[in-house]
Amino acid sequence: MKGNRFLQVILFFAAYCLSCDDYLEVKTYGQVLPETTEDYASLINTHLSNVETSSSDKIIGNFNDVLRFECFSDNLNANLSTSVSSSYTPIYVGSYVGSAMYRFNNLFQVVKDVNVVLDYMNDVETELGKKVTAVAYTLRAVLYYNMMRELCEPYEKQRALEIMGIPIMEHFDMEAKPGRGNIQNTVDFIISDLKKAIALNQTDEMYIFTVDVAKAYLARTYFWAQDWDNAIIVAKELLDKYPLLEGEAYTAMLQTVPPIDENPGNVLLYGYQKGTQSSAFKTRYATDSRRRPVSLEFARLFVEGERDIRYSLYFDKQYLNTKRLNMCIRSAEMCLILAESYAHLNNSEEALYYLNELRRRRIKDYVLLTETTLPSVDEEALIQVDAEGKALTPLMAAILNERRKELYMEGDRWFELKRNGRPEFWVGYNGIKYTTRKYLYTYPLWKQDLAVNPNLIQNEGYE
Repeated sequence: MKGNRFLQVILFFAAYCLSCDDYLEVKTYGQVLPETTEDYASLINTHLSNVETSSSDKIIGNFNDVLRFECFSDNLNANLSTSVSSSYTPIYVGSYVGSAMYRFNNLFQVVKDVNVVLDYMNDVETELGKKVTAVAYTLRAVLYYNMMRELCEPYEKQRALEIMGIPIMEHFDMEAKPGRGNIQNTVDFIISDLKKAIALNQTDEMYIFTVDVAKAYLARTYFWAQDWDNAIIVAKELLDKYPLLEGEAYTAMLQTVPPIDENPGNVLLYGYQKGTQSSAFKTRYATDSRRRPVSLEFARLFVEGERDIRYSLYFDKQYLNTKRLNMCIRSAEMCLILAESYAHLNNSEEALYYLNELRRRRIKDYVLLTETTLPSVDEEALIQVDAEGKALTPLMAAILNERRKELYMEGDRWFELKRNGRPEFWVGYNGIKYTTRKYLYTYPLWKQDLAVNPNLIQNEGYE
């Protein structure tokens, strides 16, 4: 590593890439770029270090983000909050959108670094060069996946060419002013990057974003884009490789606190793995996540009570959270993707199989569900339609309920509400009614970005 040279690189980009609007507007000046493959690797490793150790990570999120998403959703009862921090435990999503608009800015900062690597690193033949290239493609896909979920309306097959997407920045071009295109453009771009990464077969876990992580995000992208057949193919491959855990191994996987030497259990990607138990982490986990109880609606989903290992693992007798805040991808999500994808394809036999595969590893003395023993759809539940806008069947309702239970405190429920109908709901606090409107499921773009790039269009509800 040529330390002085790399310092020049950082200072150069710090001067000219201060914000997303800079990235989309300002012309490149000077010729200072990383020289060696090791220099380019260091540029990428800065972001990998943030994933592993830093609470400021913006790539896969951090414990602050996980807690906020739980507070936005209906898993926690905001009406019974003991105290409120607008930053970490907002009453509802509307309390946070003023800060959320900067997500576009923050994520594009990493896109900028990735594009520098992909455009200017000439070494694509050595082992290090291949690793850095594979990680760069995966990182860019993950960033676009996150922006798509946060800044675009949910995917709809019939409207995929109408729903606004994310500006595609495939190259390092400071003068570019891309428009938003459509969400299908964004999906195709993510899939293309992930397939390029997968083809390079990066297996070095020191670089975090391995080929299996790329496959997990590919399964997630197919799933979000309602490509059920392809979601099944990729999710099944990963579930076969990372079989579901149960009992003590399952508890250890969820509750072990950092630092952790390696991914626990069947986790494919783990954020904050090597971080120390900082005061911020302890406060979010031990204090802030317990400022409001879980909702009774959520607690009642555990109809088997303490026979379900998650019942006592997730909250105490006062219904206050006891589960660690987790930023991860694990094989249980792949199992749930399989169950729901098969249900959308009207293959109830396979859907039930994967639903039961998960449940029998969580519930003691479990009796397999059949089509005739599935609980009826709860007409009072917040979600009443599936991702395709169809009324819930007992099977689909059971799968969505199981996902809600399994991925509690992992930042998933908010996006499930968004993906399945964007239902409006309200909470009351200190005599004030706060309503989550349909448009609030999609974050706004920053006004400064809109001002410097006339090709950008603001999301509905924020004009």
